[in-house]
Amino acid sequence: MFSQPTKSLKALAATCAAATALLLTACSSSGGGFQESGDTGSTTSASLRLLVNITPVLTKEFYQDLVKPYTDAHPGITVTIEAPTGSDVSATLQQQLAAGSAPDLVSGSLGRDTVPQLAALPEEQWVKDAPYAEQSRVGGVMWQAGSGNQVQSIVYYNKAAFTKAGITAPPKSLDEFTAALVKLKGAGFVPTQTAGEWVTGAQVQMMGNVNVLGPTPDWFTRRNTGGVSFADSPWRKVLDTYQSWIEQGLTPRDAMGLKYQDAMDQFAAGKSATFIMGGWYIPTAKDGVGVFAMPTVDGSPAPVAGNPSIPWSVTKSSKNRAAAVDLLKFLVTDKDAVTKELKAEGNFRKGFEYDATPLNKEVAAIVSAAPATVVASNGQGDNSAPTGFNDEFNKLVQGLYLDQKPEGVLKSIDSWYTSNAK
Repeated sequence: MFSQPTKSLKALAATCAAATALLLTACSSSGGGFQESGDTGSTTSASLRLLVNITPVLTKEFYQDLVKPYTDAHPGITVTIEAPTGSDVSATLQQQLAAGSAPDLVSGSLGRDTVPQLAALPEEQWVKDAPYAEQSRVGGVMWQAGSGNQVQSIVYYNKAAFTKAGITAPPKSLDEFTAALVKLKGAGFVPTQTAGEWVTGAQVQMMGNVNVLGPTPDWFTRRNTGGVSFADSPWRKVLDTYQSWIEQGLTPRDAMGLKYQDAMDQFAAGKSATFIMGGWYIPTAKDGVGVFAMPTVDGSPAPVAGNPSIPWSVTKSSKNRAAAVDLLKFLVTDKDAVTKELKAEGNFRKGFEYDATPLNKEVAAIVSAAPATVVASNGQGDNSAPTGFNDEFNKLVQGLYLDQKPEGVLKSIDSWYTSNAK
């Protein structure tokens, strides 16, 4: 049904597997199985609520289609797909928990301080084999299992724009990146595309993934104990670089008034020359788009940063935990379901194959050439930021558009982090 993976895709799978193996040496394991507390319900009769991350690709219709084969095979199981009340699944989950109406399954970025509200996943091989399940351990317990590996350290670029601006090779360092953006502005393009909503903070975090987490993969563990700070770390170079883009007009003037969809539309229309975005953008990208690794501070080879794609967790308060775990198992092991999830966002997983686009192959080549793989964004498991970090980071970074300075922004991030770290 699906074509064999290219050499690059095979290399990517091998790289991800190798990186996972390295990370596992640092993970503890719990000897117990699925932690029961009260009635876990039936696997044949239940009404399940799924709180999911909604994107232009991962729509409600996508999730409904994804679970349909399972509900067809389990006529006693019904599934309701729920979108977050805002842009953040974690915040919506906290609201629902406080109201006593938590969903049975949740998919999205969750901090380790949410773990007490989640059920431990069973110590079974199908869970351990799921991407990033082992890395999700908090106190030795696995609580999240993903469908695939999602790259979050790449820059998409308009090949025609680079040619017009006389740029013959992708930039390797942040300073080279800035110089390239200046040339692109001179050639008549919006040099780098951004937007308001969650986009600004996410893009700056992607810049930080290789420049902060690359050299120090356990950076969030160290920050949680006060061993490092945002203000006195490579985050300063990242924010200084981003502020220089704003000051030189290298980002859109109306950036904070744009939505994510606006950003995608402008890049797709060829109005902007580069777009820092995660691997989920691959299926949306048009012809003529290339990709390069996120530049590093000193121009050294960049590690690749990734996270689990469509990660699933089960809430401890669910009265249908047995059915929820059974559905989760289907979502991360069924070949058709996993392949559908991977293909939707251009993600990867060893042993699961699908027709690869040229852009997929370019990303695969970047990953296979990377010297290391690190967990992206706000980390995983014990090595992760407090709940709410992404939103707070995004809000504070957007202050750069209001003439706030990197030093003050980083001090504010440190202050919030210290107050919320547990």
